[in-house]
Amino acid sequence: MAQCDKIAEATAKALKRCGFEVKVGKSGDTMQNRCVESDKYGADIHMPIHTNAYNGKVTGGTRVFCLNSNGKKAADAVLKNLGAISPGTADSVTYQTGLYEINVPKALSVYVECEFHDTKTGSDWIRANTGKIAESICKGICAYFGVSYKSSDSGKKEDTDTSFKRYIVRITSSNGVNIRKGPGTNYEITGAIPKGGAYTIVEEKSGAGAKKWGKLKSGAGWISLDYTEKIK
Repeated sequence: MAQCDKIAEATAKALKRCGFEVKVGKSGDTMQNRCVESDKYGADIHMPIHTNAYNGKVTGGTRVFCLNSNGKKAADAVLKNLGAISPGTADSVTYQTGLYEINVPKALSVYVECEFHDTKTGSDWIRANTGKIAESICKGICAYFGVSYKSSDSGKKEDTDTSFKRYIVRITSSNGVNIRKGPGTNYEITGAIPKGGAYTIVEEKSGAGAKKWGKLKSGAGWISLDYTEKIK
């Protein structure tokens, strides 16, 4: 709840920057009160922000729920932006008729499950990327309403080359590969990936110890691409 509160506050800040009027529900309030408050406010979008869980083994990606086809366009817009940065790859929009905060509010409900928190990869990513999650949700809402997205600092360059087309690799080394803070063996090891896993690469750089290094979509770090094969 504490982490989702942070994401909600950051999302509200981003939306306000882009010209939206936003009301954030009180931390720990009931679903019933949130829906009543949403209706009184006259919201156009009612957006619960959650993180997901399954069995502690699957980092499942971004899931966005809506009631029916009326909400799909808005849900798709959020998924397109948030799903692109969450570490799990099984992103989806699903119609849900049994959830209180989808059925009850008068507003269109876009129910956001940012990522799965019951794996280390998902949990670490959620806590480390509060701002990026918020900005991605904001970009989706801007796209849905046809509003120009305004970044928090338009003078800063993007972290990655926007012309780069991300791709998926499979780890081929029997020993797996190390994850490093930067593109080279001179950077600290922060983790490891076993053989056979499939991971999205969002940036490439040259560096010590390998012909080429790839940045993981999860933000966990960089891996040597010498021990991988491109599969998509």
